Amino acid sequence: MKAVKIGIITFFTVAFLLIIMLLNAGPPKPIILSEGKKITVLQGTYCWSKFTGSECVDKISPSSIIDNNKIVPFSVSPQSEIKINFKKQSIDEIEVEMEHLGESKKIKVEGNVFSAPNEKGTYIFVISGRWEKGSSSYIFTIEVN
Repeated sequence: MKAVKIGIITFFTVAFLLIIMLLNAGPPKPIILSEGKKITVLQGTYCWSKFTGSECVDKISPSSIIDNNKIVPFSVSPQSEIKINFKKQSIDEIEVEMEHLGESKKIKVEGNVFSAPNEKGTYIFVISGRWEKGSSSYIFTIEVN
């Protein structure tokens, strides 16, 4: 009987801790795919409401994040389709900005899909998303060959 009580207490303790961890999770991380392969994505600036309160984290510039993490640009063909997928939470609003040669511009996104540029070169993309619990940005880089 004592073993059953210990088992029940352990089960409820683990379940409670899992629920707290889920309620206290940060922004969802996207899966970015091109040509059927995953592109490395890094967390950018975010503000997120958690069970324990709100948290805002201001990060350095996207190019500095890429450099500091020693991310190698993902190689793609011109006009390749790039898909953004948030599995755990559907996104309320999404924007994509492209940086290249010191200039940035907004990219048209349809159904969480956009196309890589036509011109060869290295590009940094910043995805900004909004949900009920907050907002977050994500960074990745590609090399158009």
